[in-house]
Amino acid sequence: MLNWLFYRPISGKRLEEGVANPWQEYWGDTYAPELKQWLLKPVLDDLEKEGKLGNLIVDIGSGAHPITRLLPARPGRKRVCIDIAADNGESIDELRLRLDAEKIGQLSRLSFCKALVRVSVFLKIDLRKEAEIERADTMMIADTLNYVDFRKVLGGLTSYLKLRGRIIILNLPYRGNQSLFSDLGLKDNRQLYPFLEEQGFEIEFKSFPKRPRNETDESEELIVLVARKDS
Repeated sequence: MLNWLFYRPISGKRLEEGVANPWQEYWGDTYAPELKQWLLKPVLDDLEKEGKLGNLIVDIGSGAHPITRLLPARPGRKRVCIDIAADNGESIDELRLRLDAEKIGQLSRLSFCKALVRVSVFLKIDLRKEAEIERADTMMIADTLNYVDFRKVLGGLTSYLKLRGRIIILNLPYRGNQSLFSDLGLKDNRQLYPFLEEQGFEIEFKSFPKRPRNETDESEELIVLVARKDS
């Protein structure tokens, strides 16, 4: 596995009193946002050139440095960033929501209902009048699927993604603070493929940017994947 070669292990040290950055509790000095940006920027640039990203982009597990900020601003483009440690801030084109990703799509959860109301206000949607909830053009989820029931999270996201919209995944199985991992987290990249197919996705692109030369095993390698929702 590449955990030592690519990412340093994370100890799970708790947040020290007075430390302002909430992500420090989980990631410490190994959060490596620059690395995540370096891996995803070429993919995003290509999709942007082809006009495939759209205007409403949701970043799940966005962290302190959302990948969506790499995208050029343009009229009508909005970003919704969801993270369990988000600061609930807002600007003209970005909304940050503190929400557990496993709660997405669960209307019985008060935290999700509150988040849905905030999104509606941000997008200027009246849920009492709109027959359809506005759906996202693109969803991104990076360094998160180890920590959650990945089937529940990806399944919950599907209903909020437009037909022909895309989901972008970056994940390295077993990378991160293992004391916080979900028993139902992604353990093997090959679990993704049939599940996405069941959810009506077609995989358009996948790569393993740090896989050793001549290695063919996909199971526990760092994966970057783009899938389009066809049904």
